[in-house]
Amino acid sequence: MPEILIQKLQRNGWPDNEPATYIHEDLLTYSTGLLDDDNEHTIWEEWRLDGKIVKRGVHVRIKKGVSTDLKIMVG
Repeated sequence: MPEILIQKLQRNGWPDNEPATYIHEDLLTYSTGLLDDDNEHTIWEEWRLDGKIVKRGVHVRIKKGVSTDLKIMVG
């Protein structure tokens, strides 16, 4: 049975910050989402325990390069 490293943080609704620990994946609720447009392809993942987030991840792939117009003044 695979385990995943989680951390219970106050900002995610836990009473106290706790050190990272391993927990069986089947005890967690997993959700994922996707954003795909002309500029980026993004996939996010969340793992929850008792309705509270214990791990979150995101993968972003930029499709177009970022360009800027610079005007250099010499004088």
